Amino acid sequence: MKNFFPFLLFTLALSLGFSQVVAQDLASKPKLTSDAKIARDYVLRILDDMESILIKNYFDPKYRGIDVKKRILAAKGRVRSLQYNWEMMRVPAQVLMEFDDSHTFFLPPPRTDHFFYGISWQIVGNDLYVTRVEPETDAARQGIEVGDEILKIGKFTPTRRDLWKIQFTLLQMAPSEKMEFVVRKPNAEPRNLTVLAKKMTDKEFSKYLKEQREKRKARNEKEYEPYKCHELDPTTVACKLKSFIVDKNDIDKMMSQALKYPKLVLDLRGNGGGYVTIEEYLVGHFFESQIVIGSMITREKTEIRKSQTVDANRIYKGKVIVLVDSRTASAGEMTARTLQINKRAQIYGDNSSGSVMTSIRLPFLGTASALNDFNIIKSGMSVTIADVVMGDGSRLEKIGVVPDVLLQPTGISMRLKMDAVLSYAAASFDVKLSPTDAGKFKFFINYDFEPDSSDEESLS
Repeated sequence: MKNFFPFLLFTLALSLGFSQVVAQDLASKPKLTSDAKIARDYVLRILDDMESILIKNYFDPKYRGIDVKKRILAAKGRVRSLQYNWEMMRVPAQVLMEFDDSHTFFLPPPRTDHFFYGISWQIVGNDLYVTRVEPETDAARQGIEVGDEILKIGKFTPTRRDLWKIQFTLLQMAPSEKMEFVVRKPNAEPRNLTVLAKKMTDKEFSKYLKEQREKRKARNEKEYEPYKCHELDPTTVACKLKSFIVDKNDIDKMMSQALKYPKLVLDLRGNGGGYVTIEEYLVGHFFESQIVIGSMITREKTEIRKSQTVDANRIYKGKVIVLVDSRTASAGEMTARTLQINKRAQIYGDNSSGSVMTSIRLPFLGTASALNDFNIIKSGMSVTIADVVMGDGSRLEKIGVVPDVLLQPTGISMRLKMDAVLSYAAASFDVKLSPTDAGKFKFFINYDFEPDSSDEESLS
C-alpha cells in the first residue's frame, strides 16, 4: 500500500490531460513588465544570431564537443524562465564561456555607467599581483600597493587559466559598487578587503581619461613611443617593442639601432600582439632566408605564414635574448617562439599568454528589429575562426612560450620597481646592470597609473 499513493497521483495527472499540465507550466512563468518583454525578445534574437555565427564561423567543426543547436535551445528556455533584464543578458554570455575559449566571448551592450576600482594586476607564474594602484581611490586608502598578491577576487581564486573568465564576469557582465578581495602583502598574512568602486557615467569616464592625459602632458612626458632602446654597454642594446600595431618604418628604426651592437635584448613583455604583417616583417630581420612561422588553419583551408624578406644589410646577425611574460600574446609570442624554434634566440622570463588563435568580432544583426528605431542597443560576439600551429608542429594556445630560462619577478621587486629579469639578461651578455638600475628603464611595467588608449578597455 505504501507505493499506491504516488502511483495514484501519477495516474490522476495523466487523466487531467496534457492541456492542463501546459496551463500549470504557463502559470509558473514569471510575469514580465513591458521593458522585460522587450529585453527577452532582444536576448532570444541574440541567441539566434549566436547560433548562426558559431555554426558558420567557429574554427572547430565539432564545436569542442558542444551540440550548438541543442545548447541554444536550452538557453532560450532558460531566458523564458527569467524575470529581470540582467539575468537574461547573462545567459548568452554563459553559453560562450562553456567553450572555454578565450577568443570566443560575448560582447554585451555598452554600459551607461563605469565601475572603476583603480587597480591593475598581472599573472606571474600562477599567482596574481597588483601592478598599479591609482591614488585617491578606496583601494589606495585601504593600503593596497604594487606587489601585493591577490588571493581572491569576489568568490573566485584567480589562476592563469581562468583569470580572463573572472575579469569578464565581474568587470563586464556584473560590475558592482564594491568588490571583495583577499590580499596578501609580501611576508604578511592575508587580509579580507571590501573595495568601493568609483562609479562614473560615460561622460565622467571620458572626462577622467582626458584629465589623465593632460596630467601626463603637464609633466612634459613624451607622447606614446612604439619602441624604445637603451644602450647597456658598447656591445649590448636593450629594445622594448610595446606592440605590433606599428608601421614597418618603426621596425626599421628600432632594428637600425640594434644593428650598431653585436648583442640585443628584445623585450616583448606586455606586448599583446597586433598586425600579422608586422610580425612577419620583424621576424625577417633575423634570418638570411625566408622561414616558415606557422600555419593558420580554418575550416576551409590552411594558410602557411612565412617571414618577409628584408635587405641583406638590415639583417641582424648578432646574439639575441627575448624577454616574455604572461602579457606577451599573439604576435609577440609567435615571434618569440619562432626565434626559439630556429635557435636564433634564447627566451627569458615567464610563460607567455598562450593566446594565438585568430578571431573576429561580429555584431548581432537580428537584434535591431527587437527594439524600436530609437532604442537600438549594439552587441555582438568574438568568435575564433582559426587555429595556429607553429613551424615545428607545436601549438601555443593555452600553453604559451616556455622560456629557456624561467625568471619571475617577486612582489617585493615590484614594490621596489626593480627589474631582475632585464638585469639577468644583461648579465648573460656580460653586462653589469643592477635590478634597480634596470627598473629605471620602465621596461617591465609602467607603475604610474596613466591610462592610454589601450587602458580604456582594460581598466579594472
